[in-house]
Amino acid sequence: MEPNHASLASRLKALRRESGKSQETLARELGISRSCLANYENGTRMPDCDMLIRIANLFHVLTDYLIMRTDHRSPELSMDELNETIRLKNYIKAYEAGLDITKLAPEGQMILLNYYSYLRAKSHQHGEAAPIPKCQSTSSK
Repeated sequence: MEPNHASLASRLKALRRESGKSQETLARELGISRSCLANYENGTRMPDCDMLIRIANLFHVLTDYLIMRTDHRSPELSMDELNETIRLKNYIKAYEAGLDITKLAPEGQMILLNYYSYLRAKSHQHGEAAPIPKCQSTSSK
């Protein structure tokens, strides 16, 4: 898929403005002329791959964000998302012996994880943390 020049231009210009940089300053940081940057920003010229990477690195965004393949600037998770992911992994790990979701079809895994999210949301409505029950050993003594 060929990137849309106008879309890249609008993202680049928006990022530059958000950062409070002038065209002159950004061009200097990228090692190009101001007129070259202006051509990128008005969509008459497309940066090569190396320049796209330099721009993405400078603004701490994905190259896919610059070329409008995603609206996510960064692949990083928020702390809440990271904590919830860790909690979910630990929850599943605690039940690994008795609840092996890898044996489920992908659709079944998604249903189970969505149901877990539903239960978590319900428990948050009541101001309580979702309990993680203790694993029960299946071995006999």
